Amino acid sequence: MLSIKTLGTFSVSAGETVLSENIARSKKTWKIFKYLVTNRHKMVPIETLIETLWPDTEPENPEKSLFTLISRLRKQLSAEGGTNQYILFQHDSYQWNPDVEAELDVAEFEKLYALAGAAETDEEKLPCLQRAIEIYTGDYLNESSYEPWLLPVTNYYKRLYVSCVLDLTELYARASMFDEIINLCNRAVQIEPYEETIQGRLIQALGINGEVISAKRQYSHFSDLIKKEFGAKPSEEFRSLCQGIWPVEGEQFEISDIKRKLDEGGRRGVFFCTADIFDQIYQLDMRSDERMKFPVFLGLITLNFKSGNPDNKSARAAMLALRHCITRTLRQGDVVSQYSKNQFVLLLSAYLPKNAEAALVRVCRLFRIEYSGEACDLDINISQVGGAG
Repeated sequence: MLSIKTLGTFSVSAGETVLSENIARSKKTWKIFKYLVTNRHKMVPIETLIETLWPDTEPENPEKSLFTLISRLRKQLSAEGGTNQYILFQHDSYQWNPDVEAELDVAEFEKLYALAGAAETDEEKLPCLQRAIEIYTGDYLNESSYEPWLLPVTNYYKRLYVSCVLDLTELYARASMFDEIINLCNRAVQIEPYEETIQGRLIQALGINGEVISAKRQYSHFSDLIKKEFGAKPSEEFRSLCQGIWPVEGEQFEISDIKRKLDEGGRRGVFFCTADIFDQIYQLDMRSDERMKFPVFLGLITLNFKSGNPDNKSARAAMLALRHCITRTLRQGDVVSQYSKNQFVLLLSAYLPKNAEAALVRVCRLFRIEYSGEACDLDINISQVGGAG
């Protein structure tokens, strides 16, 4: 039975014999093989194969040249006593024989992805995702990535792989398995170094694990990488997410203290600031149409552990989970900042204080549903900006 590896380094084996060992000397023969395996669910017309093999200049008799290459390929595939029926021919078209048994890594990868998607519990999904990620050792037919016909297929499998990695990090996070997230994402960014979401999950896990120096180093590495390759910066969402990971030290505050400090910090006249702060203020102004219709309220969410003194890893995991709940619950234009190691301060637009309070209650309700770590409570406070406090 043939064993076909297409993810990462391409190889075709029959038992202990590697049939594709001399691929450099028979490139067109193996190009046919790759094309038929890639399009294994359909018939491929002779004309399509000819255009694929000789996109610029056809040989004098392209049909005869194609027939010779197909014959040579069939002979190579059956060299170790296997069947010569791997490739079918009918109606002026060729097809990879779907009835001949062969181990194809990308087919197994797709099967595991589908099983993970259909799984009803984390316990069922976990081994499917782990095995799928283990199979994906690199891009589909990576050595042929320059071929135009391969691009959409390669991107399709990339999307599946990234989806598997992100789904698995979520399973690990729910089980507080942050070491596993770090190991997984470290491998994944070797394959997909420009995937911002995976980089973010890696930096998050490093931060929660207390490896702040490593988290900052990874952030700088990714920023430098995309600047060098694309002349771009990480997205605003990515920068905001990562800046929220660096630990916030200091005492816990009362909302009246925060409001007094903010009120006293007001300045008149022209406000000079750095380019990054100017960008953020500009973005906030673009989102502020909705906010200006209503009063603005200062909100405070305080996370209190029932044990009274959680370890740093548990505290960071809980604050990260709370951050996700805030992000998913509040509206565009609301402003949030981590104000101490266990508090978030918020600016909310609402018609009445009870509406602002209801928004924070929704955050707390989602947190109770989704957070499964060390037992803790959330306290919320509201004060109108410009009011008595």
